[in-house]
Amino acid sequence: MSRIAIITGASSGIGAEFSRQLFSSHDELWLIGRREEKLNQLASELRSRSEVRVIVKILDLSDPHVIENLASLVESESGLETLVNNAGYAEDGQFNIVDWQKHHDLMTVHVDATLRLSHSALKVMTAKGRGSIINVSSVASFVPTPNSTLYGASKSFIRSFSEALAIENKDNEIRIQALCPGFTITDFHEKLGLNPDKFYKKRGMIRSWTSEYVVAESLKDLNKGKVVSVPGWNYKLMVMLLRRLPITLLLWMLGRGDATHRYSE
Repeated sequence: MSRIAIITGASSGIGAEFSRQLFSSHDELWLIGRREEKLNQLASELRSRSEVRVIVKILDLSDPHVIENLASLVESESGLETLVNNAGYAEDGQFNIVDWQKHHDLMTVHVDATLRLSHSALKVMTAKGRGSIINVSSVASFVPTPNSTLYGASKSFIRSFSEALAIENKDNEIRIQALCPGFTITDFHEKLGLNPDKFYKKRGMIRSWTSEYVVAESLKDLNKGKVVSVPGWNYKLMVMLLRRLPITLLLWMLGRGDATHRYSE
């Protein structure tokens, strides 16, 4: 039976890196995303490195019908070993000024897709008694994210949801993880029109880590049974402080103010 890994948001960054690091332990990869050119480039790269079967699916997970169709496919794959719910993004702007449809779409991608695909995956994994689900949350799940109001809120939901699933499945071989990265070097800056040399810090409490490091730490923590994975010494320290200091004080210390949503994938 083929061992299948399904990765949403696989076009670049953390999703693409999960694809690279999972291909050696799986027989088939599903790369899911909206950017066809980038997905095809990644698929070609992976196919050149091994005989793993790579399937590209160009899907927009802000469409509930697309989610439902994908969930049905997931549920029909008895070989499913790993699901990575990575698809996500931020919408900047004051909550009541941003168009409601944009809020709705973000919540559909972050929350509905994660819930529905996890539900289908768990049916398969429970039947065979093993499997892994990694839900990509964020350090922003620990703080409010003003001017990107639903980003931190939705990521907090993903983290809490994952922790609950982990408790439900503690007596079997199904591993659940909430990955909470901080600043990660991806093409995120390109989408915002920012200079990467200025956007990504190389030292200090808000230094950035590579997607290779973040994914390696996630998989290492998954093997250890760690439910909430926070890659990077600085973000581990930040999360510890967030549990002890008033949020406004910590944000002032960091000097980042309203930019907390950028601790993202």
